[in-house]
Amino acid sequence: MKKTLALIALASPALAGTQPAPTPAPAPVVSPWAVEVGAGYNRAAKSLFHSGKDWFGPQKKVNTWSWDLTGVYQLDESNALTLRLGYANGNRQQEEGVRIITNTWSLMPGYRYTYALNDKWSAFAGANVGLVSFAWRDKEVLGNIHESGWGFGYSAELGVRYAVCDNWDAFVAYHFCGDTASPRCIVTRGGQSTSIRPKKQNFHGVRIGVGYKF
Repeated sequence: MKKTLALIALASPALAGTQPAPTPAPAPVVSPWAVEVGAGYNRAAKSLFHSGKDWFGPQKKVNTWSWDLTGVYQLDESNALTLRLGYANGNRQQEEGVRIITNTWSLMPGYRYTYALNDKWSAFAGANVGLVSFAWRDKEVLGNIHESGWGFGYSAELGVRYAVCDNWDAFVAYHFCGDTASPRCIVTRGGQSTSIRPKKQNFHGVRIGVGYKF
């Protein structure tokens, strides 16, 4: 009996060496998709219409508030493709009884580059181009003038991002945007017709929001 136990003890290390090594756990799958919700304030670089020309008197710039929903597809750690649906609204009193209102919808694909500063902070730069639907309204006591049209839109941003946790982050960025939409309206007053066309607009502003990684 003692000899049998001794042989088993000597054979145990050899038998143990023939057992398969444990299979390592698979690495977690990281989704390349993310979504962002942003809001911004944009200061117009110029007035919407020419002052003292044709229909309008002295003009004030029409600044806007904007909101957007952006889909992000991460190509690698630094490069990503984006698709942004945006809306901006402007509303400003020009003179007594006259108010200019603007509404802008945009759909713009784009590209973004991100540079990690540390585990939490990163800097990013991006640009988007696409289609814009722009509408303006001259709201007066005696009646409204309204026109809308399509154009080419563009935007660029430079900002920083803070990772709140694995899936959520917050960001703030300088934002430059504009479009080529300039819908013309023919207005008749006193038997005379006047062609009114707004200037092509661009804005400097700030964009803030949150992002979620799937």
